[in-house]
Amino acid sequence: MLRVQPLGTEVPGAHAYRILYQSSTSTGVAAPSGGMAFVPVGSAPAAGRPIVAWAHPVIGDDVAPSRSATPLSGMQPWLTQMIARGWIVVATDFVGVGTGHQEWLNGQAEAHDVTYSVEAVQHLPGAGAGRRWVAWGFSYGGHAALWTGSMAAPLDPSSQLVGVATAAPVAELVPLEHAIGKPWAPGLLAETPPPPPHGFPTLVVQGTNDTVVPAPTTALLQQQWCRAGVALETHWLPGVRHQDTAAVGSPIVLAWINARFRQSPAQGNCDQAPPSGLANG
Repeated sequence: MLRVQPLGTEVPGAHAYRILYQSSTSTGVAAPSGGMAFVPVGSAPAAGRPIVAWAHPVIGDDVAPSRSATPLSGMQPWLTQMIARGWIVVATDFVGVGTGHQEWLNGQAEAHDVTYSVEAVQHLPGAGAGRRWVAWGFSYGGHAALWTGSMAAPLDPSSQLVGVATAAPVAELVPLEHAIGKPWAPGLLAETPPPPPHGFPTLVVQGTNDTVVPAPTTALLQQQWCRAGVALETHWLPGVRHQDTAAVGSPIVLAWINARFRQSPAQGNCDQAPPSGLANG
């Protein structure tokens, strides 16, 4: 942790901070990242508070959430509900966002930012942060969260990532670009998130009326990751558009994360096929 100051935005039941912490680029070069931290008011449990690391979607042209006029954009209603459950929420800006030097759609850089934001909040005085955490991301942030699932353990072996939750994640990049009418670009395969370790708890909520991350691309993710042995739980939200996915799916996300923090076994639902018409071969 490099710097802490009040965020200046009220979150019921929480102390809200703007933070600056040390992360690193995809090549391991140290680089600062901004972010936010939300810590419940009151005493922490003996084992420390669980942590949710939020990975934000693109909210504007090179906009850092912690420096924006609306820093909580896209974080409700689930932020207040997580605070009420006694969880810390830490939210990276991603290295370079707001300065024009972001490593755009670079999974390794994103995983560094998410993982090191957790390490930073563990050094926040008075936070009472524990060692168990979940990565939670939406859209572009879903790409970051999925990459974090396969990279966090070696980056921070002293903490325990117990699951990854995503809403409409940018994942299967080549078919996604085809679906939205963009030509194939070199490097897309290398930035497609790889499956996490066998049996790793992962959640995806996806709207069926999504034109930004088309539902068939998420159906492909479901099929491929289930074949790889991931404990994947996929929930399809009928008629939901991209921008509404995180908010509409938040009750599912909250219940799923709560089960991970309670150490309930993650079974996944790979036996349930995608909705008719979405399945890919």
